[in-house]
Amino acid sequence: MSPIANPHELLRFLEELPEPNELRVELIDGKIVLQASATPFHQLIVSDLACRFDRDHWEALPGQAVGSSDSSFEPKPDLVVTTRDAITGNPHPLPCGSAALVAEVIADNREVDRIKKLAWYGGSGIPLYLIVDPHDGSCQLHSQPYSAGYRTRTTTEFGRPIELPKPFDFALDTTKFKLYPPRRPVR
Repeated sequence: MSPIANPHELLRFLEELPEPNELRVELIDGKIVLQASATPFHQLIVSDLACRFDRDHWEALPGQAVGSSDSSFEPKPDLVVTTRDAITGNPHPLPCGSAALVAEVIADNREVDRIKKLAWYGGSGIPLYLIVDPHDGSCQLHSQPYSAGYRTRTTTEFGRPIELPKPFDFALDTTKFKLYPPRRPVR
């Protein structure tokens, strides 16, 4: 339970504020999380993924909020893949049942994407969850959702295709994905 009476109302208020530099506002585990804009390598991966889904007549929605009956979460995955029919009525946040796949490109906090969001996306019934990690050059495709996450995980390295199951039945090309450069020490 969130200490805020209705965290979704606060989220709507924050979304209405001018967002400097595309600041992302999410509700994660009952806490409002503000995240700075992503790096160019991060954005290129999201763009490459979106283009691939668009080619196969899927709707790829970057930064689209998703929601379920769990009032402590309202994340904005880097990419939500759905169909045009599933978004009739323009719902916001998009109900999890309308998403065929969500993708996160890890920026800094691996725990949120690999643990908290993984459990929530699976528990909310989203069929596929793709995690792309430019820190180590890996992609994890999680499938077969259940109440605590996903039953199946397939890991591939950058440069190798990610085979997507039905309803997609195609492979995602990862040859253009780039590793983040090493961080420079702060002085």
